[in-house]
Amino acid sequence: MNGIAQTLYDLYEKAEDRLGKLWPLWALAIFFYAGSSWVLLTRVRLPSPMHLLVYTMAAAIITLTVVKIEWAMLGLAAMIAFTRPGVSFGALNTFHVSGFNFAVLAVWIVYLLRYTIDLEMAAKGPLVRRTPLDLNIGLFLLFVTISTLIGVNTNVNPFRAGDVPVDADPQMRVLLYYKEQLLYFAWFYFVVTLLRTATDLRRFALVFAASGLLVAGVGIYSRFSGTVEAVVATEEQWEAGVVGGRTAGAGFLGLGHPNFFGAFLLMSMPIWFFSVDHLKGFVRRLGANMAVLIGFLGLLFTYSRSSWISTLTGFTILGMADRRALLRIVFFSALFLVVAQGMSLMYAGMSLGEMISIRFEQLNRSGFSERPEIFKSAMGLIKRYPLTGVGPGAFPWHADTSWRSHGFLAQAHNVFLTFGAEMGLPAMLIWIVLALRIFAMSVSNLRAVSRVPGYGFLAQGMFVAMLAISAQMFFVHIFNDRNVGYAYYALVAMVVVMNRLIKEGKLPPSKEPDEYGRVPVPSAVWLES
Repeated sequence: MNGIAQTLYDLYEKAEDRLGKLWPLWALAIFFYAGSSWVLLTRVRLPSPMHLLVYTMAAAIITLTVVKIEWAMLGLAAMIAFTRPGVSFGALNTFHVSGFNFAVLAVWIVYLLRYTIDLEMAAKGPLVRRTPLDLNIGLFLLFVTISTLIGVNTNVNPFRAGDVPVDADPQMRVLLYYKEQLLYFAWFYFVVTLLRTATDLRRFALVFAASGLLVAGVGIYSRFSGTVEAVVATEEQWEAGVVGGRTAGAGFLGLGHPNFFGAFLLMSMPIWFFSVDHLKGFVRRLGANMAVLIGFLGLLFTYSRSSWISTLTGFTILGMADRRALLRIVFFSALFLVVAQGMSLMYAGMSLGEMISIRFEQLNRSGFSERPEIFKSAMGLIKRYPLTGVGPGAFPWHADTSWRSHGFLAQAHNVFLTFGAEMGLPAMLIWIVLALRIFAMSVSNLRAVSRVPGYGFLAQGMFVAMLAISAQMFFVHIFNDRNVGYAYYALVAMVVVMNRLIKEGKLPPSKEPDEYGRVPVPSAVWLES
């Protein structure tokens, strides 16, 4: 027995050594695993129990074969976009447990087991890392729990909005959204705990950004090759609101509506945008820049106005603050406009300006996409249920429907108003404070390390990503597509970890040479700490 244990320990030691030297090979293996899992779990019609089995095995295989738990997390980051399959319970499958839910739980179990039996692992740090956000998170979850308990009891026979399916189960939906809030923070603390070093953070961020490129590449391919009505749409259809088949062919890897696809790209593409200049070799940089072009073309062809405005806001503010970043942004913008003009003519049969102007002209004809009335309805719910809301996810059963023109309305098209209407004013205010603190951390990170070689680009990318997604939250309830929520909390975790590493002095100092002997250029005045 001792011989077997010694053999397993020796294999473990060798695996740890190989990971340090051959990490590109492991990254390639994870990439191929992500591609094969997409084929299996979104294209092959497997029964729901098989979805559970495949994803549980996937988490276990990545963890046990790679051995090092941090690499299991990288695999999960690449899988964020592949979370659609799972098992469902209740009327109309209203309580869904996704593959990513199971993966998060499975890897937590493996992590707990390893932490218990591996003294070297336990010596690396606490079981769960504390963060400056703990009090906010605890209070938020407390009020969400209260709202859920009350919502489950008050939504037995709720006021039924006109077009909500009569056999839908509001109680199950309340529990579904509560389950997702708990798993968001389980995922957040998992990432925060296991990203211990600057290298861990950089690898995780690049895998996260690469998953955005993968989503963009597959999404735009689906858009161009699989959506006939989008290609052949007439100008009359555009003006009537069809927008070139906007929602057709938009189930990009399970992300659903184009606004959510746009939200995922808003969070991942800025990191890759600033990382490409740090790659070695002209060929690599050229390929990476082409990938960035594809990513932003994917964002363009979501036809999501909120994504366009949010992206423009994020890059403009950073460009105003950082002259070096501004040069790259201006150069890329000129190149992107040329490519996007050609793609628009080929794809939509009209110039880029016409395509964008038609999309914005629809705001007038649709009463600003009915947002004012939707917001008014949400504020009415907040007035009627100020302390506890109507319960997570229960907005459709209580929202005013007298003004609606297109049936079932799942959310208030605004993160803050949705949280207020569904979970009450206390939860909404605490979450706003939480969001502001996270954004302040991203600004602090930018000021501290924007010129540190190898890590400054992460601070720039995360700042733009956090600013852009924060702006989009005013127009889109990104958490209504629960898959996007995991991407958001992965981004939040990266911001928190970078802030922690800066305070602990674990990032290279900005005025000393890096490992290649390069001394960073002094930052602009606005960025100096």
